[in-house]
Parts: sequence; C-alpha cells; structure tokens
Amino acid sequence: MKDYTIDLHATLFCGQCFGWKEESGLFQSVVHGSHVQFTEATFLSAITANSSLAHYFDMDGQYEKANEHLSALDPKLGAAVGMFGGIRILNQDPWEVLVSFILSQNNNIARIRKMYATLAETYGTSLADLWHAFPTARQMSGATEEELRTLGMGFRAPYLLDAISKHALLERVPSLDFAEALKLLMTIKGVGPKVGHCILLYGFHRMEAFPMDIWMQRVMLNWFPGKDPTYFAPYAGIAQQYLFHYARTEGLQ
Repeated sequence: MKDYTIDLHATLFCGQCFGWKEESGLFQSVVHGSHVQFTEATFLSAITANSSLAHYFDMDGQYEKANEHLSALDPKLGAAVGMFGGIRILNQDPWEVLVSFILSQNNNIARIRKMYATLAETYGTSLADLWHAFPTARQMSGATEEELRTLGMGFRAPYLLDAISKHALLERVPSLDFAEALKLLMTIKGVGPKVGHCILLYGFHRMEAFPMDIWMQRVMLNWFPGKDPTYFAPYAGIAQQYLFHYARTEGLQ
C-alpha cells in the first residue's frame, strides 16, 4: 500500500458519501458493517491495520499519476488539482450509493445526510455507540410508500421501492461496458444520466463517469468549450471531483 496524501475532510464531505461525522477532529462512520473512527494523526495506523478500510479509501489508487496527467492538460485543471488533489474516490457499496443518490435529487447535502441517517436508524443493523449500518435491500424490503413518506423521503419514496425491487440489477453492472451499465441503471425509477454516472463512479469506481449537473455544465462551457469528458481520460471521474469543488470554491471566472 502506498502512502498518498489524502484530504480527509474534502474526501468525506465533498458529496460522494453521506454517513460520516466529524467532531473535534474525530472522523466516524460505518464502513462495511463496522463502526470506524480515527483522527488525522491516527488515519495511517487505522488503514494499515484494516485492509478493508484502506480499500475503501482507495489507498492503492494511482492518484499521483492522475494528478500529474491532469495538471499537464490545462492551467485551470492544474489549479483544481493544486487545491483539491487530495480528494479520493471512495470504494463504496453500490446499493448504498444507489439509495444515496436517489435521495440526492432536488436536495442539499445536509438534508441528504439526515435522510440517510433516518434510513439507517429505521432499517439498519444496530451497532455500538448508537451507530447503525446502512440497511441492505433485504432489510428495507418490508417498507411501504406511506412509511417512507412518513420518514421524510417525500417524492423519492416510490423511487426507493423500485430500487429495492430491482437491487439485483447491481450485480450485473461489473460485467457490462459503461454505456450498457448506465442504460441498465436508468431502468430504475429516479435514476437519470447524472445519478447513473454518480452510481457508476462512487459505487463501481468507473472512472469514465463524469456526473454532469448545472455546475459541471458551466465548467465545461466556460473552461473547456468544445470538449467532452473524454478529454480527461483515463481520469474523468477524478477530474470531475476536482473541477466541481474548485468551481464551487473559486467561482467560474
């Protein structure tokens, strides 16, 4: 395992995951069904002792190589790498990502985090210190639309029920090419192109994915006119993270 520099706060609170908490420098969440916690100072020892956690943080990823490649492409991209090059694309559970990004529609991060926690507390396995694992599709299989709406899921409730009924589709994704995988995911209610790209990037580590919301549309129009995400290959997904957060922080000047 290589010891790459990682920006923990940016990685965990950039909008690719919604179950982490940080208080007084202590990061906590549930990863692969187990409660984990560490500080900046103890992170390296935590991932050294836990190979599953190291994989979750993609510590063997080729980020140094990716950052060199992306920095050489364009000055704006180089600036984005300089500011946010410590973000890592997490290796998350695809089901958890599917549900999380169904919840993300017409929403903000604070509310998504609250809804995510509500599902975990209602349907997930109870762990130590009042933590709950995110529920599996089987654990949510008895949910009703009325119940989900009562829990605050709103118009997303029927989308969640459809995702529960079609969760087995996720098992087919790794064997498909990108276009086929995206098409398959979009048969689930509430999954359009942007959410589909999020699922493929954050749930399956498909670096061709390039989630395109209004901010990224503006980024491409203003900074990379005439180009599409293939310009950033083979690190399009990483470039998207850097550019998104750079644009939100520095503006589109």
